[in-house]
Amino acid sequence: MKSIMKKAIVLHLLSASLASAFIATSNLYRPSSTTRTPELVMTNKIHNDMLYMSSNSNAQQKQKQKFRNRFKSLKQRPSKSKLASSTSFNFFHPESSSSPKDKLMQPFFKLRNINEVTKWRIAAFTFISSIFAFSPQLDVGLVNVWHWLQNGSALLPRFFRHDHWEWGVAVVAFFFWIHGFWLADRAVAKADVKGILHPWKKYRLQDQYEKEKFRRRQLRKLENGSSSVEEHDVEQAKPPVTKQQKWNLGFWIFELPLYCLPLFIWDICIPRRAAKLATWGAPTALGVCKDVTLALLLYDLGFFVCHYLMHKIPFIHKHVHAKHHISTEVRASDIVRLSFVEEIVDVGISILALNYIGCHPLSRTFYNIIITFLLTELHCGFAFPWTPQFVVPFGLATGSKGHHFHHRFGKHYYQKFFCHVDKLFGFVQKKDGSLKGFTVS
Repeated sequence: MKSIMKKAIVLHLLSASLASAFIATSNLYRPSSTTRTPELVMTNKIHNDMLYMSSNSNAQQKQKQKFRNRFKSLKQRPSKSKLASSTSFNFFHPESSSSPKDKLMQPFFKLRNINEVTKWRIAAFTFISSIFAFSPQLDVGLVNVWHWLQNGSALLPRFFRHDHWEWGVAVVAFFFWIHGFWLADRAVAKADVKGILHPWKKYRLQDQYEKEKFRRRQLRKLENGSSSVEEHDVEQAKPPVTKQQKWNLGFWIFELPLYCLPLFIWDICIPRRAAKLATWGAPTALGVCKDVTLALLLYDLGFFVCHYLMHKIPFIHKHVHAKHHISTEVRASDIVRLSFVEEIVDVGISILALNYIGCHPLSRTFYNIIITFLLTELHCGFAFPWTPQFVVPFGLATGSKGHHFHHRFGKHYYQKFFCHVDKLFGFVQKKDGSLKGFTVS
């Protein structure tokens, strides 16, 4: 009997403590009269209505369900009145407004919303930084690669030791770069024929130029009071479909043999590469980067001088450089539309730059692959966000936009890859809001 009484007393005390805790919690979570929100007033009204309807017949169940749905949607709606005090309690959302998972994903959401150029700049910075960070590991790999290239019996090492290696790499690289941009041109042209807006069309410089020229023409008509043009039609009107310049197929017949034949004869008459390779040790990752960068800068400077003279001396321009400027709207194949003298000058400047710096043979291979891409991109007629003209900071790279301006108007941008010398002498187009300024902005 005593044990039963003890259990009853314990249960009584436990229930009393739970009740007091519940009351205290309710008072804690109940907003004060000075902070009553419209949501709380509406909630009490709906609750009272539902209590009143509970005494009615079953015919009012649909009405009750309607009120339940209203109450549910009201709970899911965020509160409009936000209290200034940080200690205030949100009746509908007692938990935190953002979960740890959302906070963790916020940087990725911000990364997704940045523009394309910034993304490619981050990728380029990551790639370059990784070269510096992992240079010791890369150096070990280059030692193994260099030993294999010097002593291997496979086809690639044997070809690497051959005298035709460097210009052979340049020809193969040109083939891939030129026809890669040809596929992009073809994709945009086929979409135009079908009346489809290709996603790459917005990057084509000729389409950008014609669209802006058409827009300015419509604005002039509007300013002159033309009845055929309304203000809201200026931005929505579609410009005529641009006609692409003819592809330079003649380079397979003229320019390619003209480039390869003299080098082929030179290599046959004076074999020298295998003996020179034996005197070189393995390169380093940072050494390769230094060789390629300095060679590109020196080549670009030498070409600037020759290119400027080709434009300023009428006789040289007519008989040497005019062939390269046949097309005002350039395409990738126009990179090899060169006269015989211009080919000798172009290749000669490149060889002199490499020899002056004393580039490692492996650096010269990377140089040939990179410079052929840069030359092709210069004439491709596209301005993709991953190209150096956007990725390289401070506007130091010329790229396709500047060189397209040079072909279209026949002046400025005499450098190929960089523009620091052009800016020094004022050979750049000012971004003054004109149509010419638009083409390089």
